[in-house]
Amino acid sequence: CMFQKEERTGLIVYLYYNRDIKKVADFGDIVYHSKKRRYLQLYVPKVQAEGLQKALSQEKCVKKVRPCHIQELDTNFVGSLHRNYENVII
Repeated sequence: CMFQKEERTGLIVYLYYNRDIKKVADFGDIVYHSKKRRYLQLYVPKVQAEGLQKALSQEKCVKKVRPCHIQELDTNFVGSLHRNYENVII
């Protein structure tokens, strides 16, 4: 197989200033950037996530770094309305 899927995880990086986004872009792939709330979602390889989280928190432009838990959510929506309908009292 020519292509091998790389396991990645997300980090939420809070910035002091939006102009510092270029400094953080070298650490991973920026998926989302909120200019109003001054944070971004960064995807990094799963094996390097902990080390990159520590390295990012050492940067002067970064206010706070926390892991993103979107991969842990249940995305199986098939039949979800039917499951919740049984609990509703009419």
